[in-house]
Amino acid sequence: MRIRPASVDVSGVAQRLGDTVIELSCVRWFANAVTAAVGGVSGVQEFANTIRASVVAAFVVLVSLAPLAAAADEAQKSIWQDLTLGVGIAAINYPHYPGSAQTATFVSPLPYLEYDGDWLSVDRDGIQAHLFEDDRITLDLSVSGSLPVNNDDDQLREGMPDLELILEVGPELEIRLSEFGAHSFELHVPFRAALEIDPSRGIEPVGWVFDPRLNYLWAQSGWEFEIDLGLYAADQTYNQLLYGIRPQDALDDRPIYRANGGLVGYRLSSTLRYDVNDWTFLAYARAMDLSSSDNSMSPLFVDDQYLAYGVGAIWRFKRAK
Repeated sequence: MRIRPASVDVSGVAQRLGDTVIELSCVRWFANAVTAAVGGVSGVQEFANTIRASVVAAFVVLVSLAPLAAAADEAQKSIWQDLTLGVGIAAINYPHYPGSAQTATFVSPLPYLEYDGDWLSVDRDGIQAHLFEDDRITLDLSVSGSLPVNNDDDQLREGMPDLELILEVGPELEIRLSEFGAHSFELHVPFRAALEIDPSRGIEPVGWVFDPRLNYLWAQSGWEFEIDLGLYAADQTYNQLLYGIRPQDALDDRPIYRANGGLVGYRLSSTLRYDVNDWTFLAYARAMDLSSSDNSMSPLFVDDQYLAYGVGAIWRFKRAK
């Protein structure tokens, strides 16, 4: 097993700082772009405020690094050369939450970025920090999440607090089980902290998510086809956010409910991707069987089937060298 050592020279420090700035900027940019798209005027204002704050933070970082400018110059040039930039558009239809009978459609342009550094990668699969790897095992730091829901648009949750944008961040162990030709099989075992991004309250932790799955990938001649089969579980705090009903939110037909930690459902998802020149086209679908959910007795749980699907396109206007 090969452990990635930490660099202690000035150029290495500058490289890692640059990686971190890229990671944080991508997360905040994407999170607030989604919030703006869904949240209307207030979301746009929050997005603008965050962009201004990010610019100020970047300026402070650059000023603090001024004494290291000479040594960091080559590192920053390397970061720019390793960047791929683009724009994309996505359209997604998804249930408000697992167990909801109502769906929402999200259509929006989004920024796109690819970066492959010594320890940090940003690509179509998300943000990953490579902590260690050998021929069969990789430990990554990955990011996932779920889109926000305005509870005024959800009949069962009317009058309750909105479900805000949720980011899931944590380590993911990837074990390569088999690989032959264009085919590969892996076991992915992520364990992520869930963070709710609220425009008024900021970022708040809302529990933990466990999402182990078997992964099959076929890749050949610009085509990729991927299937994931696994389960989705969460702790009591996270499930309370989705299925719990506080005393102040209770009604005659919506009694108080305290959620249980445990299984949310079993999942099957697939992605089809095609790369041609500077374009990527994608199609995605996820189905979940929620009939064994540990919170099926919640008044907010009314549908034991979940289906989300979407399409997208990405155009790259600047490629890494």
